[in-house]
Amino acid sequence: MKQRIILSIFIFILLLCLFIPNKTLAITSMGGYTIESYDIKMIVNENNTFDITETITANFSGYDKHGIFRKIPLRNKITRLDGTKSNNRAEISNISVSEPYTTSNESGYKVLKIGNSRQIISGRKTYTIKYNYNIGKDPLKNADELYFNLIGDEWDTNINNVTFTIIMPKAFDKSKLGFSSGYRASTNSSNVNYTVTGNTINGALKTNLYSGEALTIRLALPEGYFVGASNNFDFIMLLEIGISIIFVIIAFGIWNKYGKDDVPIDTVEFYPPDGLNSAELGFIYKGDAKAEDIISLLIYLANKGYLKIEEYEETKFKIIKSKNFKIIKLKEYDGNNENEEIFFKNLFISKDEVTKDDLYNKFYSTINIIAGNITEKGNKEKIFEESSIIRILLIIMIIIIFLFMGGLSVFDIGDPLIITTILLVLAMPLVFLYKKSDTFGIIISSLAFVSVSFFCMRNDILLDGAYLVKFIIESICIVLLIIFLGIMRKRTPYGTKILGRIKGFKNFLETVEKPKLEELVNEDPEYFYNILPYTYVLGVSNKWIKKFEDIALQAPTWYYGYETFDNHSFYRFIGSTYSSISTAMLSSPSSSDGGFSGGGFSGGGSGGGGGGSW
Repeated sequence: MKQRIILSIFIFILLLCLFIPNKTLAITSMGGYTIESYDIKMIVNENNTFDITETITANFSGYDKHGIFRKIPLRNKITRLDGTKSNNRAEISNISVSEPYTTSNESGYKVLKIGNSRQIISGRKTYTIKYNYNIGKDPLKNADELYFNLIGDEWDTNINNVTFTIIMPKAFDKSKLGFSSGYRASTNSSNVNYTVTGNTINGALKTNLYSGEALTIRLALPEGYFVGASNNFDFIMLLEIGISIIFVIIAFGIWNKYGKDDVPIDTVEFYPPDGLNSAELGFIYKGDAKAEDIISLLIYLANKGYLKIEEYEETKFKIIKSKNFKIIKLKEYDGNNENEEIFFKNLFISKDEVTKDDLYNKFYSTINIIAGNITEKGNKEKIFEESSIIRILLIIMIIIIFLFMGGLSVFDIGDPLIITTILLVLAMPLVFLYKKSDTFGIIISSLAFVSVSFFCMRNDILLDGAYLVKFIIESICIVLLIIFLGIMRKRTPYGTKILGRIKGFKNFLETVEKPKLEELVNEDPEYFYNILPYTYVLGVSNKWIKKFEDIALQAPTWYYGYETFDNHSFYRFIGSTYSSISTAMLSSPSSSDGGFSGGGFSGGGSGGGGGGSW
């Protein structure tokens, strides 16, 4: 789970779903054609370029069609299973097509319009499209990858008989190879059959691709699979200390003017403001999308009538009884929130009834996608002022002080692996802080810089007390700059206003008295349940539940337990079951290579795009 090709793809898929709500419908396209077969041959070159041949057989059934068009992305937003992301710009060259065609660049795509506007076609027609696709240098720091959408999720019709051949430039570990197919963010690999012979991968889809679905390959490769030094500063000690202190003063002035939040005005709120769902409210309140907040969408969607949660008791070995749960789909999602749609569709990606086992080590990828969507640049800019230049300036200040503290001595170690590791230890938390405020990031960054600086200056510190004083002062300056980096994001006027409303809402949940609750429940019998997902996000669920101990509640339509309903049985159910569901949804498989092995999200790689008829 972006700025903005991905947004357009989701809107495109949503519109398609309005017309094709049920996958069991006949596969005849309403666009007047279907694709009867789609074969992809891709030669992967050692310089990370791809020679691609697509053979597409379409069957036209009228509607005055002239041919097809093919949209190939010029910009790619990459999203991996572990939540890491990257971007690339693609170059497309050596285009050839078996039929007359024209090319144009439109909204980040190279569009091939194939056919003759003066000629109407019907029946079966085969097109062969060849091109070279260059995505540039592999973005991963400690690995390479082939992550490619063999078929993108922007075709406007169904695709039958998908086959593919991928020829790698040299040997690879086939255990790191994986495929995914389905709607965007799907990790379903069960529909792909493939074999590996030498450096060649051959395969086919066992099912058809429906409009809006993609087929993606993900192959983790060792660093270097794709192929294509320092001067020390020697300033006067006092000058270095003085510059370090000046940097802190400048940072404080910048923060006070551009980074310090205005004080929000708390208002009395009985309901969540602006129709926000629970995950969105959590992002605005905390400034980040937390996985545990996204899980609250389960109850939010249940209250909307899309699903129900059923608790049952099972017996193991004929003597041991334990509680379990089922989540059952009641109807298709028909809302207009893309993250709710992703959550719902991937919850029921293969069947209409899921258990704990269906969620373990699987649903975490959906959580990552939604977190990425919620924290995308467009959403952040509504809540926080843009301060990229200021944050870059602070990072430069931190690096300069680090150099004052002997940072270049790191290169005297000589071992490239150790040097690289140290630089990564310093860079990663800074990059993390650049993107979002986080107390943990501040602590880790501070420890990293101070520890490495001490390592670099240890001999001078032991020989001269003045260097110890210098080290202490400059360490304090670095820590203060890192803190300013972490808190530099200032809320926009809207962000401040909505934060005040959320705080007022939270304060109401914590302090409301029984008479007011009874009044609200009389007005809306579902009030307790509608507010419940927000209480998990705001950390007041236990207080909220306790306030209803003596207030009669109707059983929610989405709850089914094996015990007779009363407040106590429901509170026990929601406490244990929600905890169990959260554990299952957040679980992820361990990986020896940092999460870069195998598979990926359907539609999450480079290339792909889509097409249609004209």
